[in-house]
Amino acid sequence: MKKVVSIIIPAFNEAKSIKSVLQKIPQFSQLILKVFVIDDGSTDNTSELASKSGAIVISNPKNLGLGISFKVGLYHALEQGSEIIVILDGDGQYNPHNIGDLINPLLNNESDLVIGNRFLNKSISEMSIIKDTANRIISIFISKILLLLNENYDVQSSFRAFNKNFGKFLYQKLEGKYNYAQEMFIIAILFRYKIKQIPVKCYKRTYGKSKLIKSPLLHLFKILYITFKTYFKITIFH
Repeated sequence: MKKVVSIIIPAFNEAKSIKSVLQKIPQFSQLILKVFVIDDGSTDNTSELASKSGAIVISNPKNLGLGISFKVGLYHALEQGSEIIVILDGDGQYNPHNIGDLINPLLNNESDLVIGNRFLNKSISEMSIIKDTANRIISIFISKILLLLNENYDVQSSFRAFNKNFGKFLYQKLEGKYNYAQEMFIIAILFRYKIKQIPVKCYKRTYGKSKLIKSPLLHLFKILYITFKTYFKITIFH
């Protein structure tokens, strides 16, 4: 029986890029592929373009945030019986052609969570120096200092995939509305799920600016708040 793989694409006003992203998603003859675009209250025609491109569109009644949009997508993916769930940005910064490399460790039962790491090979990243440095510092802090890990993980990367067992556990545990990446990673580490990283290229945005990072300082504050809240809640009360 073919395994169901669902791709969750949270999107907010990504009309200029969503069609291209969807068209680049590869087909896998041995898998049943379902693509969910979570339209987070867009004011452009993101939803219409995604639907015409073959995606299953789920529209939030208003802009609810990345964390909630991800959880909405996760709910529908699990309801569809997905064995593997992939997260992909709608802005084109990650190449959908790498989805095969991302899900292979999951298909082979080698991992519970696979993260696309933008730092494993510096030559394959197009991030600005400021963004690259900030992401490295946050990743080093969470991986090496807070969690005392031997390996440095790309904690901020939003290109990742996981199996249904971890997905069900995540759905019960995730609380953050702003973002999910750091919270998901900390949950995976502290509850001893197997994590693997693969090198991926991060491209510059072709259109617009990041919808998540409107203020770098506020973004950093929210990331640290989510990080410490998740860490202490698990380590103290679990």
